[in-house]
Amino acid sequence: MRPAAKGYFLKEYGSWSVLIVSSLLGVGVSRVFSWTVIPLFIVLSLLINSKQAFTKWSRRTEGITALAVFLAQIAAAAIILVFLFGSGITMLLPLLVFPAAYLLSNRFAGEHAVLTEVLGFVLLSLAAVLMKYLLTGGIDVRLFLGVAFYFSAGVFKVKALLLKKTSYRFMTVLVILASLYVYHRMYIPVIILLPLLDNLIAAVTLYKVRLKTTGWIELAKSLVFMMLFLSYY
Repeated sequence: MRPAAKGYFLKEYGSWSVLIVSSLLGVGVSRVFSWTVIPLFIVLSLLINSKQAFTKWSRRTEGITALAVFLAQIAAAAIILVFLFGSGITMLLPLLVFPAAYLLSNRFAGEHAVLTEVLGFVLLSLAAVLMKYLLTGGIDVRLFLGVAFYFSAGVFKVKALLLKKTSYRFMTVLVILASLYVYHRMYIPVIILLPLLDNLIAAVTLYKVRLKTTGWIELAKSLVFMMLFLSYY
């Protein structure tokens, strides 16, 4: 890969892993398969990767080149989406509120603001919804909420471990309780949230591990979450 191209590749492996897990969840709960999920995954990868160019442009570390790369990725993804969904693309238009909110928060609140990070995981969770919509023709709100609440909860756990602030410890517990409530109200088996037990332990004990280890823990939890979701949803 050429040096210039490397600068526009998003090296957030946590985001990539969440995208993969969310996509697999969407395919798994559909109970059907089509090879069209491959171009859809490419589209989602383009959209997620475009964050790198957008961040360079919004932080003014690079100018028109970064903006052009961002817009090119968005345009390419949009063309493929229209091809994949056809007239059904209109059903997805309301979902644009999530990427719009993320980009605005990234631009004005900052890349590492809590709101931006939560919106980022909400955005990644849409992969499950889009995969299922492509395969079944139905937009599953329960699936979206189930996936989004789980992954968003991880933001507060990581913040609590890194910053050791009482507010983040409190928010970690509060989000777990909110997730349990949403699962109960949406008739999603709460056993799927079992991996969040680690979040609760982290909030109470603030156990010490390296950041890289935290990443591996979150990946392992995501895989357990996926297996539980596919088993009980």
